[in-house]
Amino acid sequence: MEYQLIALDMDGTLLNSDLRVTPGNRAAIRRAAEAGKHVALSTGRCLSEIRDVVRDIPEIRYMICENGSCVYDRKYDHTIHVDPVPVEEMRYILSRAEALGAVVQVFHDNQSYFSRADADFVDECGVSAYRETFRRTAVFDEKLFENYGERPFRIEKVNLYFRSPEARSRAHAELSQRPLQSVETLGYMLELVSELADKGRGLNELCRHLGVPVERTIAVGDSMNDIEILRAAGLSVAMGNACPEAKDAADIVAPDCDHDGVAWVIEKYLLR
Repeated sequence: MEYQLIALDMDGTLLNSDLRVTPGNRAAIRRAAEAGKHVALSTGRCLSEIRDVVRDIPEIRYMICENGSCVYDRKYDHTIHVDPVPVEEMRYILSRAEALGAVVQVFHDNQSYFSRADADFVDECGVSAYRETFRRTAVFDEKLFENYGERPFRIEKVNLYFRSPEARSRAHAELSQRPLQSVETLGYMLELVSELADKGRGLNELCRHLGVPVERTIAVGDSMNDIEILRAAGLSVAMGNACPEAKDAADIVAPDCDHDGVAWVIEKYLLR
């Protein structure tokens, strides 16, 4: 099979443990682009959280953002596809957030917003590695949701941060009964998108836009939110550091994110 497109998760996949793109991965992406291949991102992050990472990687044009709820063309600053969280579900989440003990983050028009005025919660919620990312790329506004019920705005994705895995699990059990896609990921975080959205749907929408058969795609990931895209792609690859569920969903396992696993996949399968 000759593959035409590779979709790369970011955290734990393209990015190493220091949240950096290694020279080996960057060079492999350049070679793929020179060979006429599409290199896309597939991430739970929104555009504002991606810009710093991809600034020096112009070869990455397309982005499956926010767990597939938004597909974006970086070159033309254009949203190809979006599946927002329904307003009634967003109202429910906001009505329950305080009782559930959650810090709320939402992605609106590719920008990250927090329901706090600071990032001091990150240590307690197990995401201290992202403190600087949040400070550089997010808007902190305690009053953000005060008038949401009367004047709702489009929200593509919600992240809820908790102070213990038990609190997250209780919230997950409740919110999984709603018409939403929910998945437990980094630290004590719960990610929520529309029931229509996942990275696999995002990949299919991107393939439709590009005219690329989905069976000619490779997906690479490491986490629970990568499982649907691993199932959708023609070739699915889990990183060596991936969770067991991602490895079970994958066709092959690559070296881990600290040993240029992405470059290994590109050289061995995309450019062979």
